[in-house]
Amino acid sequence: MKILVTGATGYVGQNFIPKLLQIFPELEILTVNLSVEEANTLFPFQQCKHISTQEMAFIQDFNPHLVYHLATLSTSRNDEAIIHPMLQANIEFGVKLLHHLSFCSNLQLFVNIGSFAEYNQGTQKISNSYLYSATKSAFRQFVEYYAVLSGYKAIHLVPYSLYGGKDTAKKIIDYIRESFDSETPVKMSKGEQILDFTHVQDLVFFFLLIIKQLDRFLLFPVGEEFHIGTGTGTSIRDLAKKMEKVFGKQCNADWGGIPYRPLDTMYAVAPIEKNIKLLNWKTAISLDEGLEMYKEAHIKTIRTIPPELL
Repeated sequence: MKILVTGATGYVGQNFIPKLLQIFPELEILTVNLSVEEANTLFPFQQCKHISTQEMAFIQDFNPHLVYHLATLSTSRNDEAIIHPMLQANIEFGVKLLHHLSFCSNLQLFVNIGSFAEYNQGTQKISNSYLYSATKSAFRQFVEYYAVLSGYKAIHLVPYSLYGGKDTAKKIIDYIRESFDSETPVKMSKGEQILDFTHVQDLVFFFLLIIKQLDRFLLFPVGEEFHIGTGTGTSIRDLAKKMEKVFGKQCNADWGGIPYRPLDTMYAVAPIEKNIKLLNWKTAISLDEGLEMYKEAHIKTIRTIPPELL
């Protein structure tokens, strides 16, 4: 099987590609990247070929069976300066990708990644919290148009508050950890948001499930949606309390030092009933277990730093 992955050098991609090859070493993988050099450094595997975003014509020669579209520009900004790069990354690049895929006769399934911030008012309908999530919602229309046009299936995956694994950017969990050793209080919002903190490995497990049960996923209609989370909500303040117990340290946070954004997501917990009913699948890593894994990974990172730099 041939698999195409965009955004391989990002957070999810760096956790996904090694596990993908560990479980399915016979696969052929093509990644599309802003930096081929970075991709070659991260994934110097013989099963992988890496091309730049300027070489997408090669996609037709590769002719993938399955596509994981992970590439995105994720930011809380909504100023004028971010509009062009965000539209370029989250819509223009994706539509060009879909155009090239429309000539691929092998393509069976396109896996698109959405955002829980598309559901500010609940999962019954799309109601965006941020400009970023609005671009993700807009791109869905192009995904479904090209899928119907070209005769392959497409699904949307919605991950919830990812953490853990090999990280590439700070998340709320990282700011809380850093506050343990901070001399001055770290500015936070009031921390009342109830979120579904989901270990990135569980999203990777779902990616692998798609391959293992591809025939089942091909039975779903174009645009079928799966929410990837634990189904349990935890407020940011309660997350901090859990982390205090795990690390044995006190959080030094200025709760309320940062105001909420105008349409901030205050409640985002994955509805997981469909995953259980249709796929007999649910996440494997609880928040308590995930925090222990997070702590151990952080300790290992500290241990690898030369003593003179500590």
